[in-house]
Amino acid sequence: MDINKVKVLIQAVENGSLLATATKLGYTQAGLSHMMRSLESELGVTLLQRGKFGVKLTDEGKRLLPLFRELAAIDKKLETEVELILEQKASVIRVAAIASVIRTWLPDAMVSFQKKYPEISFEIQESDGKMYQWLDQGTIDVCITSNMILRDDFIPLVRDEFFACLPKEYPLEAGEKFPLRQIEEEPFICSTCGNDYDVERLLSDYDIHPKKQNTYVDDNSVISMVSRGFGISLLPNLVLQNCHEDIKIAELDLPCYRMIGLLYGKSANTSPAVKKFVSFLKKWQFEM
Repeated sequence: MDINKVKVLIQAVENGSLLATATKLGYTQAGLSHMMRSLESELGVTLLQRGKFGVKLTDEGKRLLPLFRELAAIDKKLETEVELILEQKASVIRVAAIASVIRTWLPDAMVSFQKKYPEISFEIQESDGKMYQWLDQGTIDVCITSNMILRDDFIPLVRDEFFACLPKEYPLEAGEKFPLRQIEEEPFICSTCGNDYDVERLLSDYDIHPKKQNTYVDDNSVISMVSRGFGISLLPNLVLQNCHEDIKIAELDLPCYRMIGLLYGKSANTSPAVKKFVSFLKKWQFEM
């Protein structure tokens, strides 16, 4: 049974007129009359007496009206509960981000955002390549990453410069820029935390082919290996902000950077909270 037909029936009885009810609800009189006949046919009971002075309930209709009202009230309660559930769900933003973002500016941005919107909370996951799959599957709302995998829906936020990471005793004077092409002459350590895609694309653009060590380690392990003379590396500023190892960090003689940005699910179901957070990050003053 169509609950909307029941609701229309209740209004028709209260108005005492199919024409007045049709006008109020935006139906034609013929369309509304057809709807009432369809409900009666579905139930197998005549509900309305129709006359030139309007409509009124039959005896069967009078008997069923209290139940119709209960049904309409339950439906309204159900709608209200669903709205509350959706509002609660919409007030949580599910964010996946690369580790270097989580360890640097993202917490400050979220704290500032929640001062403005205290009713909105976050779920945070650290990830690299999987976040694209999560976003497409709808298990996260926003991913914050570098443009390691080129996508048209990537929204750039801030530039993250790369630096040469060298052993402390490496022969390079203070303030001297490291020649990027020198990477072809040194053992090169590459991170598996997503930076490998960024570095490979950068070096490919300059037609530079590094002498890679076979390593499958995270950023912190790369830094530790560099400090012990196992090789050199290129790492972005966000990673090096939390560096406590005794290494030499040098600017490069050629422009090398990655873009940090975001992607989010753009659909009719995108919550207002997600849209507010995306807009907020676009205006955020990044301290790199």
